[in-house]
Amino acid sequence: MSVIALLILLTFGSAIPLSLALWLKKRYKKTKFILFAITGLFILTQTSIWLYDFSGMQANNHYLQLKTFLNQPFTGLSQVGLSRSKGIIALSYMTEGLVSYAIQKPDKQPEIIPLLEKAIKIALHPDISPYRDINKVSNWGEEGLYLSHFNVILGAYQRLSRNRKYLPLNRTISQYLAKKIIGEPQHNIRSYEKAQDRWPADNAVTLYSLYLFDRNNNTQISQMPIKQWLEYMKNQGNEPKTKLPYSELTGIEKYSKYPRGCALSWTAKYMGDFAPKETRELWHNYKQHYYKNFLIVSGFREYPPHANIKPDSDSGPIVFGIGAGATGLALNGSKSVGDYLTYYQVNNAIRFVDIVANILSSLGDKKWEKLSQDVLATSIRFNAETKVYWY
Repeated sequence: MSVIALLILLTFGSAIPLSLALWLKKRYKKTKFILFAITGLFILTQTSIWLYDFSGMQANNHYLQLKTFLNQPFTGLSQVGLSRSKGIIALSYMTEGLVSYAIQKPDKQPEIIPLLEKAIKIALHPDISPYRDINKVSNWGEEGLYLSHFNVILGAYQRLSRNRKYLPLNRTISQYLAKKIIGEPQHNIRSYEKAQDRWPADNAVTLYSLYLFDRNNNTQISQMPIKQWLEYMKNQGNEPKTKLPYSELTGIEKYSKYPRGCALSWTAKYMGDFAPKETRELWHNYKQHYYKNFLIVSGFREYPPHANIKPDSDSGPIVFGIGAGATGLALNGSKSVGDYLTYYQVNNAIRFVDIVANILSSLGDKKWEKLSQDVLATSIRFNAETKVYWY
């Protein structure tokens, strides 16, 4: 499928200049030569970008960056410029990517397992964890986002290491989250103690963490929560017109009633394992209503055209309706459903941003330098690049 996606991209990118070159008459030989040269340069560039990903060189480069991050002392979130929530999200994406990378490269496992241990230690740092001592919690509260991503990290660690030392903690958290989802009328839990919102996208992470626990330990903790969540989202949690999930279920946010792109890309990534059929349907509907195809690159809208919502920290910049968050996270969503054409279109767009960031950072622009070194962005990309089935 990856090779087919490359051939389609080469066809898309070559069609216009080649057609013009063939249409021009003989007296325009110089122009025809330029058009043929542009076509040749495009084919060379696109093939190089594809090969950089397909060969694993791109993933290896990101692996080395994340390895360096995990091997240095962690002094707090100010070190990486992330919020508490984005810190645990980065570690979650990172550890999944490390496990997938180790599955593909078994010789790397002895060095990756200690990296996973370090990721767990960082996840328990006071700057990230809302709990003073994770092993002495009497009331887990409403920290659904942290617990879900931390649970993913524990599940990822057990999947690769086969070490069960974190199993009691993994089981306790899994049982708590499962019970919470089952007990909620909307079968969606809160993400933060101080916020009443119920975001289906965050709950997809919760269910994925329970799915990992079951697959690792041959249990069935996730079955009822997944069943109830899928039924609720299908019958009450989807916008009737697009059949896409509302971004938030209580209605307290201005954007609540709209399916938003960053949440849909995110949800597709996590649902892909525990609900593959429903994920393919979601991805089909998502592309039908939000996908913008520009031949060799593509993007995803953050909101429907009629929505007048300003960008926020989740959406990132929105340019002509195209959301940076929705498009970037679609790298993972497309890989999850095997949509390699979209994956490489999005990868092309990100590589273009890389080039711009490198140029501007070399000219002294610190903002772009930070973008090119962002731990969360690198973790998300590494996660998509290394995606393989674990079971």
